[in-house]
Amino acid sequence: MNLEAVHGFVVMVRARLRANRISLAVITVLMAVFCTAALQTYVVAFPNQATRTTMLAPLTNNGALRALYGYPYDIASPTGWVAWRSMTSVGIIMAMWAAIITTGALRGEEDAGRGDLVLSGGQSRRRWFAAALTSTAVETLVITAVTVSVLAAVGVPQHLLSAANTCELGLQLALPALLFAGVGALTAQLAATVRGARLLAAGILVAALIIRMPADVGAGISWLRWLTPLGWFEELRPPAAPPLLTLAAIAAGTAVPVVISVYLLRIRDIGRGVLGARDSRGPRRLLLGSAWQAALRDEIPQLSFWFGGTIAYTLLMGGLVKTILDFMQRTPIYKQFFGRQIAVDGFVATLFSLVQLLAALLAVTLVVAARSEESSGRLEVVLAMPHSRLRWLSGRALLAVSLAAGLTLVASVGMWTGAALTGEHLRFGSLLAASANSLPLIVTTVGAATAVLALAPRAVSFVHALVATAFLWDSVGTALKAPAWSLEVSPFHALARMPMQHFAVSPALVLTTLGLGLFALALLSFRRRDLALA
Repeated sequence: MNLEAVHGFVVMVRARLRANRISLAVITVLMAVFCTAALQTYVVAFPNQATRTTMLAPLTNNGALRALYGYPYDIASPTGWVAWRSMTSVGIIMAMWAAIITTGALRGEEDAGRGDLVLSGGQSRRRWFAAALTSTAVETLVITAVTVSVLAAVGVPQHLLSAANTCELGLQLALPALLFAGVGALTAQLAATVRGARLLAAGILVAALIIRMPADVGAGISWLRWLTPLGWFEELRPPAAPPLLTLAAIAAGTAVPVVISVYLLRIRDIGRGVLGARDSRGPRRLLLGSAWQAALRDEIPQLSFWFGGTIAYTLLMGGLVKTILDFMQRTPIYKQFFGRQIAVDGFVATLFSLVQLLAALLAVTLVVAARSEESSGRLEVVLAMPHSRLRWLSGRALLAVSLAAGLTLVASVGMWTGAALTGEHLRFGSLLAASANSLPLIVTTVGAATAVLALAPRAVSFVHALVATAFLWDSVGTALKAPAWSLEVSPFHALARMPMQHFAVSPALVLTTLGLGLFALALLSFRRRDLALA
């Protein structure tokens, strides 16, 4: 490349880094906190070798835990514990994040018309493609470096981890992102829209997870692990040295989709996917009676992943109730201070805090989808008919609240069913109460998201970062014993931890009132402002 080409490449990389700066900051903090919390949990729960031998046995032999976290190779070691307890979840999060930003940098730019603009300025297709993947790789390295540094700062002084151990954990964090960046690049060539590319990448990730689960649970079928990238990441097996065969499989799994993507990018037309999109189809009038019904119909593919993933997760977590109780029975210190019902209620309350996060993120995602309807120009067509702005925004807000609340209800049913399948009984009424307790948070989230949509429509996607920050502050601030007034800023902290605590009336009323007030501001502002296209 000549100097001008190098300059163009650097400019394209910097543009992608700038576009992803919010998600980069959120994911970096989330990964560092998540992994460090897993290490600190190990220190508190397993203070000595004798304790580990006694307490880890039921965790090692539990099928639900294996399905959720992977095969526990060496969890008596702090490095093995962190790799098992957090890196499986971290790997899935990093894989999906990398696929999302890579498809956004390729297919998303084509959908918006900016891909044509960049390529008309003298940049080659390969250079544009390389810039997208390079930006994802740079962001992955930043996240990995920060997480490894935090783990080293916490674990090395306590003689829990060595510098080599932290690098091994960093490898387990970075490799899923790099591999699925290649998968995202491939789906960006195949699908005709950025949504289709992301759904296809998510489907590949789900298929990889479905293959891994029986390999970790069943006897005699561990060879299935070699058929899925998630199994390859497990085979890294820290604190042992990474096997060369495993590294070779991961390298090949990363390189092959990238090479295929480069070839497809060369032969296809910009703006069109290899699979193409049908120009016509038979009439389907279901859910076309109103604007909110059409929005629901449009979101069904995405909602299937949200609800399907929540059901699978809560079924697995409900199946862990029996393991938690067995764990307490074998541990005298926990048996002395915690009764059976307190342990179950505490576990359910902790799980519901994660369900509340999922519900809030789903609510924001649905409001962001409303913004995409405006930015694409479709909203102008809707409002050209006898359909008011206030009615449209109210319908989208009500849809977001209803679906987010429905997600918490599905989580309650999934948790109860998972526990019942293992012979344990959870009070379904307390689960429904915990689900209802999430409503004030959902109303506040939708109110904040619609207010941003009305006042600064191009910034509405950043509300995802605000929700993640509020959740992290509740977790980290509580652990750091921050002042009570600062913790109350997070709506996740203001709500009662049901069913472990009684319903808190005042915080619920405050959050609901705040959410309704923000939504009223949104209605007033949206009624007066001009529609903003992309």
